[in-house]
Amino acid sequence: MIRVDLDDETQIAVTIFGLIRAINYTEQWQGKWAKPNYQTAKQQINFPQLVDQQSDALGAEVAVAKYFKQPIDLANLNYKTKADVGHNIEVKHTKWKDGSLILRDHDRKEDIAILVTGSMPRYFLCGWIPIAVARRPSQKRNDGAWWIGQQDLHPMGNLVRSMYANQL
Repeated sequence: MIRVDLDDETQIAVTIFGLIRAINYTEQWQGKWAKPNYQTAKQQINFPQLVDQQSDALGAEVAVAKYFKQPIDLANLNYKTKADVGHNIEVKHTKWKDGSLILRDHDRKEDIAILVTGSMPRYFLCGWIPIAVARRPSQKRNDGAWWIGQQDLHPMGNLVRSMYANQL
């Protein structure tokens, strides 16, 4: 598990763009999109909580970009059309220290998923797995999502030594 801390300036920038991201997802939060937001639907969060959720998710992406020394465009709202970081990294975030990596049908099978836990300013990069490999029938839940426990992830240090490293 790799610890990545965000400085004050980065936290402010991430929160600004987290607010923008939340505003762009307002209709989804309100239940007006065909594709629901699973967390907002289950937890009935209010708009400030949505801003916090989006900011923390964006902070997780920044933490991964910082780890790999990759640039990141905070204003980019790619929403599954391209990787969160680099060419093929999908960042999955949960604030729960022992949380699982959760994949859905709309996640790109050619990407590498990285689980990040924690919240601003401190994140933990827990491990990685190719999305195509992670989608095993034994990991699929009744809600259609694949839940991969941290024990099933590869250590972060192994990614740069793997066959996937040249795709980063």
